[in-house]
Amino acid sequence: MSEPSEGAPGGPPDPAPPRTGSGTGATPLRVERLATRGFRNLGETLLAPGPAFNVIHGDNGAGKSNLLEALHYLGALKSFRGAKTDDLIGLDAERALVQAKISGEAAPRIFRVLLERRKARRLQLDGKRPRSIATWHGALQVVLFHPGDLTLAMGSPEPRRAFLDRILEQMDATYAAALSTYSKALRSRNRLLKLEQLDRRSITAYDAILCQAGEVIGQTRARLVDDIAPRAEQAFASVAGVELPLEVRYEPRVEPTQEAIRAALAKAWEKDRARGFTADGPHGDDLALRVREGVKARHHASQGQHRAIVLALKVAELDVLTARIGRVPILLLDDVSSELDRSRNRRLFALLRQLGGQVFLTTTHPEFILLEEDRVDFRVEAGSIEGD
Repeated sequence: MSEPSEGAPGGPPDPAPPRTGSGTGATPLRVERLATRGFRNLGETLLAPGPAFNVIHGDNGAGKSNLLEALHYLGALKSFRGAKTDDLIGLDAERALVQAKISGEAAPRIFRVLLERRKARRLQLDGKRPRSIATWHGALQVVLFHPGDLTLAMGSPEPRRAFLDRILEQMDATYAAALSTYSKALRSRNRLLKLEQLDRRSITAYDAILCQAGEVIGQTRARLVDDIAPRAEQAFASVAGVELPLEVRYEPRVEPTQEAIRAALAKAWEKDRARGFTADGPHGDDLALRVREGVKARHHASQGQHRAIVLALKVAELDVLTARIGRVPILLLDDVSSELDRSRNRRLFALLRQLGGQVFLTTTHPEFILLEEDRVDFRVEAGSIEGD
């Protein structure tokens, strides 16, 4: 990897080329080199990860999740913890650098992010400013599991909608544009509904936009769930065993057609006016997760089963992205072994090995990661990372 301009230290030679995803014909995206400086508590770092499983271990607070956050930021261009730029920059630093050499296309590509206090973020893709954020997202896909994702199984519909939206935004620029248009129109309509003096014509002027964009959103999500559902259900059976079947379905609040959304908005006018917001549309849809004779998972499943459900959704996300983009995304697993017993751990890692991608996972107890091959271990201590 070309070294960061700030002068990262030299590292070991590049490892062997990645293997192809098992049975998919897809080439895994793979971090060949990762350099960080000034990111959270991480010291100056240059890593050469392994092609399969990379086990990041250390005590709580050592910086394991910070390393995963740096990798995730490269792909998503945002923190999975919701952190602002200043929070990502180390306390004694004025800037943070994350740079990686990533293979998976015809030639390796260099992704570089520079964060500075009181300045705009600077991105470079192969030494040049990317044409758009969509260009960046189209070149690098990352799938993440972290403990906060348990809200997918245990929480309200909002994180489940966001889960679908994140997947689609990585694959379809048209969807991203429709979602942005819909969200802006919805915010404007709701703002007008909260005014003391209502102008119905001004409010309903946004209905055509909501109908057009809402149709795209609802129908595209439904098609995605048609792809995700059997994958998630099969992955859950593989990880959790046969104790509970999982059913995954898309449940729209309103049928995702322009005609149905228009009729719902008109019918709900008086109610929307009274409550001060728009209730009907794809912003009210849900990804329904059910177990045991149609019971919603959040009302019945145990903590360990909730974790297995979310992991199954993440495996399905990785599998769908692989099928759609022809490359296996990088998988990040934060504290994945917690509350999964030995049997579920073994089944999970057997499933991940079949998918054939590069995996980074954190744990406080590396002995709980039941992998005996294709494994490279890194120890994190007070922000310093060393290979075992």
